[in-house]
Amino acid sequence: MSSSPNRRTVLGAGLAGAAVLAVGAPAAAESGLSFPATRVAKAARQLVTDAQRPYLRNHSLRSFLFARAVAAQDGRLAGRDYDAEVMFLICALHDIGLTAHADTGRRFEVDGADFAARFLEKQGIIDGRVDTVWDGIALHTSFGIHDSPVFTRCRPPEIVIAHTGIGLDLTGGPDELPAGYADRVHAVYPRHGGARALTDAIVAQGLADPRKAPPMTLPGEILHQRHPETPYTTWQDFLDAGGWHD
Repeated sequence: MSSSPNRRTVLGAGLAGAAVLAVGAPAAAESGLSFPATRVAKAARQLVTDAQRPYLRNHSLRSFLFARAVAAQDGRLAGRDYDAEVMFLICALHDIGLTAHADTGRRFEVDGADFAARFLEKQGIIDGRVDTVWDGIALHTSFGIHDSPVFTRCRPPEIVIAHTGIGLDLTGGPDELPAGYADRVHAVYPRHGGARALTDAIVAQGLADPRKAPPMTLPGEILHQRHPETPYTTWQDFLDAGGWHD
């Protein structure tokens, strides 16, 4: 879901300060359909395979493949310019909050980020990568942050690269990728309803538990547009409830 006509717009940006690790897939994999082969990456891939329905799992995996392909088009290579494992973890786990495995009653982005952090810690990762993955997942539906030149200069590149792939798979198109690449990816990881199926999942969560779709968030806005009859607290309501009576 993009906030501007530029369909390569990313869906937000993180605030982490973790250093970029030089552990990535070899450059030869930039044009392929491979994934990082580290222990943690394999565990994350197995997790989404077990926990997510095919449309959601395939979206998560395509997001990584598209992100890596776009990064390569821009001259950024895994292992040199970004950590492919960290970028993969953001992409693979960014929608885990739409599953029962991670649902604690918060909006799916935050539930997913919290779950991902716990997952990495159980895997023995307790360094800055946890912060980067948390930020990348929690803020992947936040619009406009990536446009900041300070963010581009100071924040981990894995976040913006991952968000590029996530956004492209939702609201982009094949012309933004190398010729024929989208067809190759879709042959292995078909869409099964794609962004519309994902939207249905967000709406279903919000209908089942209003805490999952608070006002002035992406889940809340989607629920309000799909079901305007449901209760919706406006910004004016928040102001009126305040004690300053401005």
